[in-house]
Amino acid sequence: MANIKVKVKDGAFPIRYKGERFLVGDELTIDEKHLNESIMERLEEPKKAPRSKTSESE
Repeated sequence: MANIKVKVKDGAFPIRYKGERFLVGDELTIDEKHLNESIMERLEEPKKAPRSKTSESE
């Protein structure tokens, strides 16, 4: 999974992620699988790692 940058939305309760507390307006980087769009706004799309090309020899 990729890491993405998010911001805590207005009206959301403080959230905790990895033992830290984040308030409305705070920005943080989370694992994409933990994204909750009802309380977080996505700021950046995940960056895809370049795939290495492997050639099969016969």
